[in-house]
Amino acid sequence: MNSNFFQTSIEYLKGVGPNRADLLKKELGIYTFQDLANLFPNRYLDRTQFYKISQLERTNAEVQIIGKIIQIKTVSQKNRKRLIAKFEDDSGIMELVWFKGHKWIKENLKLNISYVIFGKTNWFNGTYSMPHPEMETLKNYEKSLRPAMQPVYPSTELLSSRGISNRVLYNLMENLFAEVSKLYR
Repeated sequence: MNSNFFQTSIEYLKGVGPNRADLLKKELGIYTFQDLANLFPNRYLDRTQFYKISQLERTNAEVQIIGKIIQIKTVSQKNRKRLIAKFEDDSGIMELVWFKGHKWIKENLKLNISYVIFGKTNWFNGTYSMPHPEMETLKNYEKSLRPAMQPVYPSTELLSSRGISNRVLYNLMENLFAEVSKLYR
């Protein structure tokens, strides 16, 4: 293997570029491909279990649910807006809530299509809600090859606020592994 490969600057990895590279350097000390390869997860999420809305408890736990969006609305309060989607499975109804990016999200949500949602639940005014859930169509979920135990990488508030989520870090890891596999072809 080319020993210089792992010394390649992180900005040259697909999905990074100069701006993300600066953030990764400042926030996580990731300067090279090797630094990224040595970024180990803090913990893992068990994505093997699905819950029904009726099984939820007031624990603020991370859960995964299959259901459909039956209604989408934008709610204005003072000078803030939020997007709320009514989400149902065969056992009940809950709300999915977004405080940011609602225009883009609203344009991409589809009614009456099965989704897999994942996130922390809240109990408010007699209803469960999930703010900013990770979600994808059930069809795409079934086609994907993601592991059942998903890694949760270290992060900072600045990284999160700049859109470098755990999913982005996971994708960068996948891109790095794809580059490594090219070396062995």
